[in-house]
Amino acid sequence: MDRRMVVGRWRIVEAGAWDQGALDLVVPAHITFDRRGLGEMQLIAIGASIDYRLEDRSGVPVVEFSWSGCDEMDPTSGRAWASVVGDTMRGMLFIHQGDESSFVARRERRDHEMARSNKARQPTSRPRRSGSRGKATKAARG
Repeated sequence: MDRRMVVGRWRIVEAGAWDQGALDLVVPAHITFDRRGLGEMQLIAIGASIDYRLEDRSGVPVVEFSWSGCDEMDPTSGRAWASVVGDTMRGMLFIHQGDESSFVARRERRDHEMARSNKARQPTSRPRRSGSRGKATKAARG
């Protein structure tokens, strides 16, 4: 499975164990996946780093991840998995020695557009204006 299927920020919009008010207690609940197989998750009072893997299960793209972080300043960890169909992610979240819940997440719009783009984002470079460095150096010595 191509990482572009999951890279970006996913807004958690539903969970079996918690209502939206609880999910968004500290910040809007979300999971973010980067291109290196890492990311972060925020829901309820949990803030965590994630480490993910991609696989195919009977032709359905699936992301699996472990997570580790804090829940109201107490260490916590767990695991999760989710199937990805289009811009919707459905899965299960497990808190080590705690709750478990189904969840639904939707890709945030800006990430949807970036994932669909075939062009790699390249940093832009601006030409240096001549003489600007000398002025800053003289002012600093000043």
